[in-house]
Amino acid sequence: MSFVSPQQLAQDRVVGVEAVLAGQVDLRAYPYRHLMLKARHTFSRNAFPPLMEAVEHLSNYGWELVNIMSVGEGHHVYAAMRRTA
Repeated sequence: MSFVSPQQLAQDRVVGVEAVLAGQVDLRAYPYRHLMLKARHTFSRNAFPPLMEAVEHLSNYGWELVNIMSVGEGHHVYAAMRRTA
């Protein structure tokens, strides 16, 4: 994994939970109020534990969970987050 640039984050408005948990994203300069976190189910790993870990982590920095959803065949799980501060 590599650092997620502020420009890329502002363009995509989606960030992987791995980047959040590894400290590879800086949300202080994120210009929007809403953000999507994305986690992927694999054969050896359920996506919900790391997704919820990232949600809990961001809640320490003024973000709150709005919704959780699965898209398509359920390989990706998303958490909609809103900045409160």
